[in-house]
Amino acid sequence: MSSHDSGLLPAWLPQGRSKAYAPLEGGLGNDAHEMRSMEDIDTTYKSSAYVSEYEPVSRTDGPLPRPPSRLKRIKTSVQALEGHHFGVLLCAVTAGVVFLINLFLTIVAVSKYGLQSGLGTVQEGSCDKTRNLSLWLHLAINVLGTLLLGASNYCMQCISSPTRLEINKAHSRGVWLDIGIPSVRNLRRISWSRIGFWWLLALSSIPLHLLYNSAVFESLSTREYDVYVVSKDWVSGANFSIGDQGAQGRVQQIYSSLGNHTAVKNLSNADCVKAYQNPVVAGRSNVLLVTSLPDITKDETNNSVLNYLFDVRPGFDYAARYSGFSYPNESDWTCFTQAHCNTSMAVEVVADPSAWSSQLSSVQYCLSQLEEDHCKLQWSVVIMLIVIVCNFAKTTCMAILAWRKDMQPLTTLGDALASFLDDPDPTTKGQCLAGRDHFQRHKTWKPLAMKWKPQSHSWFSSASGLRWLVCNLLCLATLIVATILLQTGITNIKLSSPDTSIAYLRTLGFGAVNGQAIMTIQFPGGASGLMITVLLANSPQALLSFLYLTYNGLFTCMLHAQEWSGYASERKPLRVTSPKGEQRSTYRLQLPYKYGIPLLILSGTLHWLVSQSIFLARITTLGLDGTLDHTQSVSTCGYSPIAIITVIIVGAIVVLLGLANGFRRYKAGIPLVGSCSAAISAACHPPESDVDAALKPILWGVVDNEGSEHSDEPVGHCTFTSLSVDKPVQGNLYAGREII
Repeated sequence: MSSHDSGLLPAWLPQGRSKAYAPLEGGLGNDAHEMRSMEDIDTTYKSSAYVSEYEPVSRTDGPLPRPPSRLKRIKTSVQALEGHHFGVLLCAVTAGVVFLINLFLTIVAVSKYGLQSGLGTVQEGSCDKTRNLSLWLHLAINVLGTLLLGASNYCMQCISSPTRLEINKAHSRGVWLDIGIPSVRNLRRISWSRIGFWWLLALSSIPLHLLYNSAVFESLSTREYDVYVVSKDWVSGANFSIGDQGAQGRVQQIYSSLGNHTAVKNLSNADCVKAYQNPVVAGRSNVLLVTSLPDITKDETNNSVLNYLFDVRPGFDYAARYSGFSYPNESDWTCFTQAHCNTSMAVEVVADPSAWSSQLSSVQYCLSQLEEDHCKLQWSVVIMLIVIVCNFAKTTCMAILAWRKDMQPLTTLGDALASFLDDPDPTTKGQCLAGRDHFQRHKTWKPLAMKWKPQSHSWFSSASGLRWLVCNLLCLATLIVATILLQTGITNIKLSSPDTSIAYLRTLGFGAVNGQAIMTIQFPGGASGLMITVLLANSPQALLSFLYLTYNGLFTCMLHAQEWSGYASERKPLRVTSPKGEQRSTYRLQLPYKYGIPLLILSGTLHWLVSQSIFLARITTLGLDGTLDHTQSVSTCGYSPIAIITVIIVGAIVVLLGLANGFRRYKAGIPLVGSCSAAISAACHPPESDVDAALKPILWGVVDNEGSEHSDEPVGHCTFTSLSVDKPVQGNLYAGREII
């Protein structure tokens, strides 16, 4: 009876002390708990000291030792975690830290900035300051998001890795599983509980990618303005009269501010068109078009204000009030003095501002009334709450996986080799030269002598053609779509500026909301419109995360095959999750740190660049008096051409690097098995004399195979072994240890 079975000893007490307790030889007494007398126990105890993991103690030393503290027991449990168990725990800690940061910042933001309709304002005022703050906050968001993406990918690969029992069941049905790489095909063969964890991690990632980058966004204010056409004598103080008293006062204010360059600015025709032909007019209000008409006598009304247009609302709800007419496009007002103004005529004005004219004369220059920029940096509490819930789900899932002792999958190539060397799989016996292609072509597995033909495989061969095709086609399609969108965006910019050089595109800002780079799609300003715009703006983020997973899987396949091929030329111990003997310990899975970390950093960089390429933009309208008109607020998407160009360049480099690695070659000397469990198993049938081969440094090659024959030709056997090996000979047959 053990101390735990007797119920008399605490679980923390070392096993040596349990020797002092023994049941009566005749069995249990009447009370079912009869034991030897305490005197006998004490005598036995005095005669023996025990050694515990805490300190040697004997009965004569005094009282029993105190049980270890809860903290020490937790520390001991953590130290017992090895390999992927420690890696999953590290992922859980990482996700937990990100969760606490998100929760803390949300609480601080609510208490400090307050909420209005689910939105809070972090910064209001200077647009430059708002843009800089937005840039850094999005950088921080993408760092946290990348950490969650990497942690999820690690845990999902651990979950989808099969156990030896699952591999045995699959092999008995003639089905092989993936080992050492992220695998979706394995989900059909693993336990339902792990499938549930895999889907929980996968589904909780979707809201993060679709929402997280829009938790913080810029809100830009545009202004209503009046347009006045005046003769050049107006500048000299000629008489003017407007029926609307408000308009009369505004024109008088502009006249009084002439010469004050901080209040009124003289613009050329080209600069005037560029400034006002935007969905968003910021930092400006009313504009006067000064014509070449020399004096007011040519105006039958004896008025130097020749024409006017009231309440122009730039943006997506464009409207203007003039003699009962309205102009649905932002640029239409540039020809409103013509008898038949239309959009095509307005576009001509934008293309050639020097030809800008009215019915009476040509436009010489503009006088633009200047206003202070008004931008906001806002955040959405609804988005942050969704992010926090998904973050918490990930953290909980990872923590459960870290402490589950029953989950012992073969996550690395070394784990699989150790398992098959300790317990060879009979279903793959006699097929030592069979590679992945062999098991893909044959549904029934039987011993087969094969001739050795050394081949130097390219890294392209390490992954399936479908994996290469999906990964690169998706990357190529993404770059093509990004290029098309860039061209469309530049075409939209040409409507207000013929200059689309790189130098000019840089002036529009990197990730900044700019009136010249706004999508013409509009959504309501309420919560529904905001969420629709958020999903639209962040859809590339979800695609980019999927591309990272496929690209990570592609490099994992290539590096998996490199580790495998190394065993044909160098004897070395296995890299396993739980090392024994001379085995090496590892916390990483298959992808080496020198590849995995740069890929993760590259993914985070691309996520940040994409967040600066297309983003949520809130447009609010200020009336002529400077008050905010909430009814005119809209949600849309802004874009940054220079950021899109950067994404295309970096993305193209990534694709080229992946393809360039594909042209590298592995050393010849071992069949290419990829991640195929059956092919790995077939190479693990060591001689019976090779006891505990998995615990020692091993090498793949030809071992003694006495008595094996195939027709008149000798049949050799290749395997992983700790014994001495020879290199296989070209043209010789190799199969198994038995006569074929």
